[in-house]
Amino acid sequence: MKAIKNLEDLFYHELQVLWSAEAMLVEAMPAMIERAQNTGLKKNLALHLAETDQHKVALEMICRELGIDPQGDFNPGIKGILEEGQKVMAKDATPEGMDAALIAGAQKVEHYEISGYGSAAHYAEMLGYDAIAKRLRLTLEEEQQADTKLNFLAKNIVNRRAKAVAPVTPAV
Repeated sequence: MKAIKNLEDLFYHELQVLWSAEAMLVEAMPAMIERAQNTGLKKNLALHLAETDQHKVALEMICRELGIDPQGDFNPGIKGILEEGQKVMAKDATPEGMDAALIAGAQKVEHYEISGYGSAAHYAEMLGYDAIAKRLRLTLEEEQQADTKLNFLAKNIVNRRAKAVAPVTPAV
């Protein structure tokens, strides 16, 4: 990792770890889609996989414009979230329980990305990269929309079905 001496260095670092995250997600999401049982969740994940691939390409173009290597810094945070998700997907679970777990894991990723894209867009604005900031804000909006859709599915369908499968009796 290159030293971070100023806001521009931090901006470049953020772009690289975002690219690293998107690259890992493009690899990980097909397994999530395959494991999902709820049709709405499957479709939502598949659509977001296509967006994720576009986000990766957009970051490559931004990095090329800035003269930096998108692969310059690795993202251990997303790697950890994905490893946690792989452990959960390896568990024996009801389809309803697995769908709820997949949404929870996907939302962890979305929240991480929302934070990263928000910071990167702000840095771009401060550094005068207006067109780049606009593109990063567009991606930020897509990540927020993905989170909103997952939240809707969880609260209105998936979590209710998971709860109905095995009612929990409160401990006394």
